[in-house]
Formats: sequence, C-alpha cells, structure tokens
Amino acid sequence: MLSLTDMLLITLSGLAAGFLNAVSGGGAMLTVPVLILVGLPPGVANGTNRLAVVLQSLTALAAYTKLNQTDSGLALTLMLPAMLGSVCGALVSVRLDDAVFQSVLAITMLVLLIPIMFEPVLSSKLLAVSGTGRGRRLLQGVFFGIGLYGGLLQIGAGILILVTLSTVGGLNLTLANGVKVVIVMGLTGIACCVFALNGKVDWRVGLLLSLTTSIGAWFGAHWGVSKGEGWIRIVLAGTIVVMALQLLGVWEGLRPLLAFSPLLRLSAVSALDAA
Repeated sequence: MLSLTDMLLITLSGLAAGFLNAVSGGGAMLTVPVLILVGLPPGVANGTNRLAVVLQSLTALAAYTKLNQTDSGLALTLMLPAMLGSVCGALVSVRLDDAVFQSVLAITMLVLLIPIMFEPVLSSKLLAVSGTGRGRRLLQGVFFGIGLYGGLLQIGAGILILVTLSTVGGLNLTLANGVKVVIVMGLTGIACCVFALNGKVDWRVGLLLSLTTSIGAWFGAHWGVSKGEGWIRIVLAGTIVVMALQLLGVWEGLRPLLAFSPLLRLSAVSALDAA
C-alpha cells in the first residue's frame, strides 16, 4: 500500500519527468529512482516506468500534432528498427539480477549527466560539422542501437534520440521533439509488453505515474524547447547525483551521522529506510 508520502513523490516526479521528456529527455532519471525509493524492486521499477512513458508519449504526440510539429513518415521509418532493438534489449533487461541492474542504473545515471548538462552545446557543435545529406539507412542503424539501449534501460533514450535527430538528421529541435515522442512510444511500448509478460510491471503504481507524467508532458510539449529548460537541467543534475549515490549504497554510511542531527534525521530517515 502506497503512503501519502509515496503518492506525493510519484506525483511530483511524474509531473517533472513528463514535462522534461516532452521538452528534452531524461525524465526516467527522476521516476525510476523514486519508484525504487517507494519500495519497488529495481527490475519492476524499470518495467513500471515504461507504462508511464508510453502514455505520456501519446499525450505529447497529441500536443505536437496539434501544434503541427511532427513528421509521421520519418518517425515511422525510424521507429521500426528502434522497436526491433528495443525487444532485444528488453529480453536482456528482464533477466538481469536486481543488484546488477541497480549498479548498472546508478553508473548509467552518472554517465548521462554529460549529455544532459551539455546537450545544447553538443547539439550545436555536432550540427555544425555534420552533413545534412546523410541517408536514412544510417539513421535506421543508429536507431536500432538506440532501441537496444532503450529496451535495456530506457533512461536517457529520449536524449539520444533528440540529439541524433538534430545532428545526424538535421531537424530543428522543436520538430525533432515531435518525431522523438513517436519513436519513444513505439520502442517503449514493445519493451513494456516484454516486461509485463515477465511480471515486471506494477499496474497500480504505473497508472498513477502515467497520469502525472501525461499532465507534465502536455505542458512540456506546449512549452517546447525553450530557454526555460536550463533550470530544469540544474535541478535534474542534483537529483541524479543524490539518487545514484543512494543506489550505490553511499547513504547507508551516513546513518551514524544522523544520530547527531535531529533535523537531518527528520528529513532523511524515510529515504534511508526505503533504501
């Protein structure tokens, strides 16, 4: 049974993640650690988050379509190889031991700080040196690899898709976001089926998270790629570091220090117990 605190954490992380995923990507870095924090095993958290990603992508797609910022033909062309790669990645992911997955997740979160914090710079630099005449076969091969990664971990897949579309594909970031949500919906949807068939989806938690992420995605899609996402990156970076340290067990060593600080004990005891 979820407590009110758990529901609040899921709601807040879902709103932020949905908004972030529609604007850029990386929202799963907020939601997956929160799902683990409220008591879901890492593998189940990974699968449950997929359900929310599918529904929020559908919401974001409706918004981008309304704003005439999508390319259905390109999206479908790239979604098919991404879905094939996603099935392969998901079949590996559902067989990972929870302890192994937790370590891989924590390390991946820290590594993905680089593209999250420097995505605008990386995009502009790569776009300046990359040609716009690249064939779709190259993109399809790249998106098979992205789908493989997305099926395995999901976290940061949206960022990889967005950067690839804007640099290799030559799309502006607003249109790239509209194409991205279609691809994410496809590769995540097929992976979600694999996780569900293996009992790795908590439907009750997933539906709550889906509702909140969909609301965030609707507002994020209307905001689009704007200057306002700078502060989100800073907050996200801090959250990623804290949650990654928790997954790596660093917080466990801080238990003795909490005995000397009632304020710290009050603010952190629930998180430590959940971990």
